[in-house]
Amino acid sequence: MPARAFLLTLALALALPSAPAALADGDPASDILPSQDAYYPYTPQVSRPLVSALNGLLKRVRADGFPMKVALIDSQGDLGSYATLFNSPQRYADLLASELPTQPDKKVTDAFHLLVVMPGGFGGEHLGDGVNRALDPVAIDVAAGSDGLARAAIEAVARLATVNGHPTPVPPEAAAPRAPAAGGGGGGSVGIVIGAVALVVAAAAVGLARRRRSPTAP
Repeated sequence: MPARAFLLTLALALALPSAPAALADGDPASDILPSQDAYYPYTPQVSRPLVSALNGLLKRVRADGFPMKVALIDSQGDLGSYATLFNSPQRYADLLASELPTQPDKKVTDAFHLLVVMPGGFGGEHLGDGVNRALDPVAIDVAAGSDGLARAAIEAVARLATVNGHPTPVPPEAAAPRAPAAGGGGGGSVGIVIGAVALVVAAAAVGLARRRRSPTAP
């Protein structure tokens, strides 16, 4: 009997560590979004100014009566065990909505509006009849990585809130930073000086040629 009791205890101990994994949803966003309004990729991380801008915008639209949850999915790693859904934003949005907690007697989409942003496009739940009008002009800068997703999300959230009756200006952080002009600030003045010198030299050459062709005075 003692040996059997020991084996039973050992079997239970080995089974316990696997229980949380079996109950987990398998994708990080479903663990983050119940307590936060945005899921950000673990790597590469979104720059801090963009995180602050998106968090502030989500707080603003929530206070204005248009609560949103946003998932930025930059790679398959952000999908956990659902890696095959990468760049299938609507399919993942459907799954994510089903995983998030619901309010009593309400669907998850009745509690808030869900937006998924991937390099391949947008997905969502309960984004309103004007969703296409709001999202069609929004470009995703894939080359900018997770920052490109964040900028697109900032613009998309503002436009979605607006078309759903909650006028919200697009924050300036949604615009991609401009590259500095080639040659720096002094390139223009240097070019003007060189051009002026060239004109003087050309004029002198023309004058010398005319003097050589003119007849010699008596």
